[in-house]
Amino acid sequence: LVIDAGANVGVAAAFFLTECQAGRVLSFEPVPAIYEMLVENLKNLPGASTYEFGLSDSEGSVEFTYYEGAAAMSSRYAMPVRDHETVKSVLLDMGLSDQQAETRLEGDFDPQTVSCRLRTLSSVIAEEAIDRVDLLKIDVERAELDVLRGIEPGHWPAIWQVVAEVHDEGDRLAEIRRLLKSKGFGIHLGQEDNMRSTDVFVLYASRT
Repeated sequence: LVIDAGANVGVAAAFFLTECQAGRVLSFEPVPAIYEMLVENLKNLPGASTYEFGLSDSEGSVEFTYYEGAAAMSSRYAMPVRDHETVKSVLLDMGLSDQQAETRLEGDFDPQTVSCRLRTLSSVIAEEAIDRVDLLKIDVERAELDVLRGIEPGHWPAIWQVVAEVHDEGDRLAEIRRLLKSKGFGIHLGQEDNMRSTDVFVLYASRT
């Protein structure tokens, strides 16, 4: 069983189901327009369950910034200028000129504000009577710590592995590492080559 927090349009979920032979993938996507694409992409895959809300440390409705041209970077914590510059730095590292990068990104970060629902992972674990999470995948654009804080102490033993994209701003990465270590996880940190100019890392954690 895989929990996919920040499922976007379902690419990771489809990979888990088809390539990894996962028995069940629970995909969480709070942005309505993106959720529609998620449902369409996973509708014919047995074991796929979709939920039109995000995972966080509390329940309620909040405003998200939705980028139609860069849907994967839509977020509760989005900042159009910063997000544009982050992606531009990646394109520059890939060899594009400044002008080529700007042309590629034109219109991608025009923001729309949408209302999105949030719940805690523990509320889902209890509601679905889940006794084991083989993998918790987190890709939530700066809300990774929020997702982890939504896990009650009694549910941590059910979680066996975590893979998370982490934006290392402030003390976020260090705090996530401290939290996971306190819950019995060994941690490995990596960074994709095309992200070397950014603060984006991939954290892998598994029970030791």
